[in-house]
Parts: sequence; C-alpha cells; structure tokens
Amino acid sequence: MPRIKVIGGGLSGCEASLQLADAGLDVDLWEMRPQVTTPAHKTGDLAELVCSNSFKGLGLTSAHGLFKEELRLMGSRLISLAMESRVPAGESLAIDRAMFSAAVEKAIATHPRITLHREEAAGLDPEELTLVASGPLSSDRLTQSLFTLIGSQRLYFFDSIAPVVEYDSLDLEHTFAKNRWEKGTEPDFINCPLDKETYFAFVDALVAADTVEAKPFEKGQLFEGCLPVEEMARRGRETLRYGPMRPIGLRHPVTGKTPFAVIQLRAENRQRTLYNLVGFQTRLKWGTQKQIFSMVPALKDAAYARLGAMHRNTFLNSPQVMEPSLRIRNTRIFCAGQLTGAEGYTEAIGTGMYASSMILAHLRGDEGFTWPEASCLGALTRHLTDPNPDFQPMNFNFGLLPKVETASKKDKKGVQIENCLKALEGFRPFPERVPVMT
Repeated sequence: MPRIKVIGGGLSGCEASLQLADAGLDVDLWEMRPQVTTPAHKTGDLAELVCSNSFKGLGLTSAHGLFKEELRLMGSRLISLAMESRVPAGESLAIDRAMFSAAVEKAIATHPRITLHREEAAGLDPEELTLVASGPLSSDRLTQSLFTLIGSQRLYFFDSIAPVVEYDSLDLEHTFAKNRWEKGTEPDFINCPLDKETYFAFVDALVAADTVEAKPFEKGQLFEGCLPVEEMARRGRETLRYGPMRPIGLRHPVTGKTPFAVIQLRAENRQRTLYNLVGFQTRLKWGTQKQIFSMVPALKDAAYARLGAMHRNTFLNSPQVMEPSLRIRNTRIFCAGQLTGAEGYTEAIGTGMYASSMILAHLRGDEGFTWPEASCLGALTRHLTDPNPDFQPMNFNFGLLPKVETASKKDKKGVQIENCLKALEGFRPFPERVPVMT
C-alpha cells in the first residue's frame, strides 16, 4: 500500500489527509510551522484561519451555501468540524478560530494512519505521489522547487487582513445589535452607524492615508476579491456605502431610520469578546489604522487584538500546468487549495476533498473518474484547469455552473441548485477501502 505525502497543514491539506486516511491509506502530513513562519500566520496550529473567521453563507440560495451543502453530503471532515465550532453570524458560517484549529489538530493527531511531520518539506520529486497543499504562503524553498518543476514564471496577487477589536473597548452607546433585514432569531452583528458628515470625513481620511509601501514588482497586483478598504475608497466617495458599509436592511431599532453608512462587527469567538470589522481588510500602517478608525464614534477608544495587514499570495497558472484532476502534467504531484487559484476557505476544503478523490482514482487505475459536471466542485475545478489566457483566482459562484438554457432568468438559480443536488445523488467519491495499484 503506497504512502501519500501531503505538504501543508492548512484547510486543504488537512481535509485531504483525513479523506485519504479514512480511505485506508497511510499519510505523511508535513507542516513547516512553527519552525518556519509566514508573514500572516500567528500560530503553528493546523488549519489556522488567517484573514477572517467567516466561511460565508449557509443558505442553499447562496453559492457558498450550496457549496458547503455539497461538501457536507460528500462527507467533508472539516465542514463538519467547522459547524461544531460555529459562532453566531446570522445566515453565515462564522467560527471560533481556536476551537476549530484544536478540533482539526485532534482529528489529525488521533488518526492511526496519519503521521504529522513538523518541519519544512522543501523539495519535490515528480515520481513521488504527493499532494501540494502548502497554500499561498508557501516557503521560498518549496515555491522555488515547484516553479522549477513546472517551468513557469511566478504569479502573484496580494491579500489583506481585517482588524479585530475587543468588545469591552467599544462605545456601545453608538452601536445597535441587528442582523441585516432582521434575519435570524437574535442579532449576531454589532452595527456602528455613521452620519453623512462622519462618513465622508472617514472616506477622505482613508484616501489620504499612508499605506505600507508596496515593492515595485508588487504594484498593480491587488486581487479584486479582497481589496483593501482604502483602495475601495479611492474608487469613489460612495463606493464603501455600496460595499462593506452599505446600510441597507439595517434600520436603527430606536429611531427607525436607516443610517447613512454602517460598519458591521462580527463575533470572532464564542465568548464574543473579540469582533471582526467585516470587509475592512487593509494595508494601512498600524498607527494610521487606529487614527482613522477612531473617527467612528463606536470605535473612538477601541482596543485592537489584531490590526490589519497585507501579504503576498502565490498561485499557479493552473490552466497551463495542471490536468483536470489537479495533477501537474507529467508528474505524480497533485495540488489543492489556494495555490491552485481557488480563493476562499470553502474552496480550499473543497479542492482538498477533490484532489484526494482524484488520488484515490489514480491509485485504483480509474483515470476517467470525474465529479459531476453540475456539481460545485466539478464547476470550480473546470474553471481552474480549462484554457484561460487571463487566469485569476476566483471564489466559487453560480456563474461557474453549467448554463440552464430552458429556465427563465428568474428561475435559473433554482434550477442550477436542483441540478447540482440531483447530480450528487448516488455519487460516491470515496469508496471505502478502495483496491489500489502500487
């Protein structure tokens, strides 16, 4: 029975390791932290969430809700652990980071078929069966080995992290608790309203603020799906009011009026002692962040458990180098997670599940194995590997699913959801104790 080498103890690597081990294979999981650190991680914990504690929506009518339902139906280990670590966030899946990481650590540590190596895996052998799930912050040595192997130039985009504020430091007189459109049985968000004058002063300060200076080769490489708040402000004074500061569906419970703009805070942990500034990823200098955010009445004297930061993320030009199975052409090396250009937590877990199912199919000689075309993972991985001269990282969305020609525009999404769930009926990507070829 072959041993599988998995590089990277993030979401995709841990999901894949558990799936492969559950299928009866022995797994060597390599995680370089804490011996080798990254610019964004704070701990050496497995499956540490860096940017946000939100896995986005749960409802089936949202793309991420449908995606999570697919992963749940297919037996995702990490989606199950995330649900067990959930904190209140309306119709979204937000989790307690520490609780989630601890649960993943326990699942890995107690699995008899997984051996965890706390050291850097720097080299790649194209003949060794390997899953590279090292993420967008792979070590320099591993990244160099990977790009030497594929003969491609590096590609970059830049990701940023939102601040986290301490609850006890908020001025609650200038807040109100409410979910957008009053969804849910109890409010999960703290809202910080801004009047017109304060909003425009806040935006003008963002536009004029000092940011961490990007190196020459970094400029112009921001990822559209995770723009720093100051970059959004520079696109127009009203941009934030139609983005992360939109007040729609948030009438004040006392005045009955809708604020001119609002900053939403979402719980970071179950104790609700820490709150994330939703959508406020930033690369502002730390002192500048404190100064500008203090303009918001509720945040005047706020204490921050973490300030925003920015880091470089690396991803492969997947359509050029990978087969539909997420295997690098002419090798026995598979890839998963953000390294493939699949942006987002659910996508990282999903591609870890997908790649592990493809490794199992490869071992049993079933090279024709595919996920259903109408499934979320089938659609996402097609985007990652189909020819694309202008490839960019992307979250899963309904636009990736097969077109529905017969449905009206109004009913299109419902038909896509129905087609996805129907395609998954009877589909089993992980046959138990599959016979494998060595």
